[in-house]
Amino acid sequence: MPPKKKPQKAEGEVDVFEEFMKKYNKNQREFEVPKIMRVQEIIQKMEEGEDMKCWNFDSEFDPMAFQVLCHTLRQAAYNDIEAIRLWKCGDGDKAVRSVCYYLDGQTGEQGVKDLHFTDNGVTELGCEFLGRTLGPNGNKLVNLLRLDYNQFGTLGVERLSQGLSQNATLRQLSLNYCGIGEDGGQYIAHILIYYRNALEKLELQGNYLKERGVVDVFNACRRKEALTEINVFDNKFSDTPEVIKALRELFASNVTLASYNLGGNHIGDEGASKLVHTLMSPGYSHVKEVKITERVATKTHEAIADKVGGGSKGGKKKGKKK
Repeated sequence: MPPKKKPQKAEGEVDVFEEFMKKYNKNQREFEVPKIMRVQEIIQKMEEGEDMKCWNFDSEFDPMAFQVLCHTLRQAAYNDIEAIRLWKCGDGDKAVRSVCYYLDGQTGEQGVKDLHFTDNGVTELGCEFLGRTLGPNGNKLVNLLRLDYNQFGTLGVERLSQGLSQNATLRQLSLNYCGIGEDGGQYIAHILIYYRNALEKLELQGNYLKERGVVDVFNACRRKEALTEINVFDNKFSDTPEVIKALRELFASNVTLASYNLGGNHIGDEGASKLVHTLMSPGYSHVKEVKITERVATKTHEAIADKVGGGSKGGKKKGKKK
């Protein structure tokens, strides 16, 4: 097929892509930075008429070259990007700072909504940058933030919470495998308890919240009307009375939270049975999915599956017999 033609601009209308390219070429020459291969591929597709809303990076690039890119995007007021996703680019906090500079310049209704820094060496400093940019006086567009596989730990989530604890835009927050310890639960709670918090999906898989941290999170989730899914798989907590009490109260208090992933933790038959008895009581039809470890008795899995609408061991739904 022949390449698509770029749509013609109305008379007097500024072509933001052309403005970006003029400034980008000038800045590249001025700062003598190498070209980023992925950016060149995106530019080529756009010149051929493709609408590139998602800018994905999955290989290492020169930090200064990426900084020049982000500064040029802001300088040109180029806000036609809806997603910036970095996977293993090896630039750590420098990349976060560059992207945050770009996001700080977005004040209208158009801009980045989907932001990923996955396994990118982000530390607590990068979390501080993000907390500032996504805080009360910052960006109001980003609604998905994914920071999986960055080992910033409790200190990182504390700094992140300094901004997100007053964020009313974010809908999904993913902090899987970030080394967050039991002290980190209170900072996640700080994010959740903000009265205008809009989180719908919270992912905390593979951390070290243990009993104290996960109780802090469960207690903070009680009155979050937007929250529909929570994932605390493999957080090294057991079914202590405090954990079971917090879970049962969460089941009762939050009637929009429908999906719980509790798998990979030390929940035995006794603790699981208590959860089953709670779910069997009237008023818990809002709970649609509860995943627990496969180490508990089959009958316990079946009881949970029957209560929440069908499923086999591990929370997977049964198929109909043919």
